[in-house]
Amino acid sequence: MVGIRFSLSKKLFIFTWLILSLFVVSMFFVIHSNFVKSETNIFLVINGVFLLIGGFSFFCAIRVLTKSTQKNNTTELEDRIKSRTIEFEIKNDELEKILEKKTIQLKRLNDHLIYSEEGERKSIASDLHDSVTQTLAMSISKIKNLQDQSIALKSEDLSEIQGYLEQAVREIRSLIYQLSPPILDDFDIDIALGFLIEQINLQHQSDFEYTNNTDDPVPLTPAIKITLYRAVSELITNILKHSGVKEGKINIWNKENIIKIIVEDQGSGFDMNAVKNSEVIGFGLSSLSERMENLGGKITVDSSLSVGTKITLTALIAPDKYN
Repeated sequence: MVGIRFSLSKKLFIFTWLILSLFVVSMFFVIHSNFVKSETNIFLVINGVFLLIGGFSFFCAIRVLTKSTQKNNTTELEDRIKSRTIEFEIKNDELEKILEKKTIQLKRLNDHLIYSEEGERKSIASDLHDSVTQTLAMSISKIKNLQDQSIALKSEDLSEIQGYLEQAVREIRSLIYQLSPPILDDFDIDIALGFLIEQINLQHQSDFEYTNNTDDPVPLTPAIKITLYRAVSELITNILKHSGVKEGKINIWNKENIIKIIVEDQGSGFDMNAVKNSEVIGFGLSSLSERMENLGGKITVDSSLSVGTKITLTALIAPDKYN
């Protein structure tokens, strides 16, 4: 392409030079005719011929130059169109990949919701069977025994039955709290986590240490607050079930528009590669990661066998405020 343009430019230069030469010669005859009176007509005829030749040559030069310019403009336009077409195709491929990724994430999130709902049902059924149902059954059994014996009720018997019923009420309240913690409506995430960890320690005779490093109130959206609360609860449950220990550390702090929560233990730990194939832990961490990402946050996991696990949750504080 460069060679063709150079050849064309050279031809135009030569052609233009010839036109200028003809024009100079014709002007010479015009000037000379003013001084040679006897040959005025001859010089005028010759001058006219040269002017016609010069005009025709100039017309041809303009036409060649115009066609060359149009051809160059057309080529440049075609190159631009091809370039933009390639750019659009690349962007379209990128958008399709992003859409495919989001579709997979939504499917996994939907699977997690189904899995979580079924897990919650089983958990509630198990808790009801092991706690409230057993407590009420003992109360009913005690009342039946008293009826069969046909003896007068003693205050000790009534106190025992009352103790069973009070225990059943506490167990029901605990289940209600687990289903929908009212503390999330009244307090910030740092206070809510403090109550959660205190309750877990009492319920499981565990020793989780909670450190609150927040300086000011942490204004989180309801979705982020609930997600962080549930995430910490799930991570502590994983420690109790899989780590082989009943203690750990939970730290929370905020800096500018970021909140971080670290949940760590010194239990059995796990292989980072092997856990991806686990149907329980792997799926739980993966779904938790997707939930955090959907809310603009992230989760990082660091674990080694026989060393322990450290999981960091990061989220934006009131993200709408900073966008």
